[in-house]
Amino acid sequence: MVHQRYKARRSLVVTSNRVVQDWGKYLDNTMASTILDRLMHRSHLLEFEGRSYRLKEAATRFAQQSSDS
Repeated sequence: MVHQRYKARRSLVVTSNRVVQDWGKYLDNTMASTILDRLMHRSHLLEFEGRSYRLKEAATRFAQQSSDS
């Protein structure tokens, strides 16, 4: 599917909570390089910094549950 979208020049969104530089820690270095090479050719890399909204919402829910008790 990725190859088909690449050939057709169609959009594909790939997300990760790991920075690109760390992919070699989680995958074999050769495999990580190969995957990233193909994914990043003709791509735009967006990196976001800051706290996760999911963690922020979970903390808010936890605080509300604690105050309700």
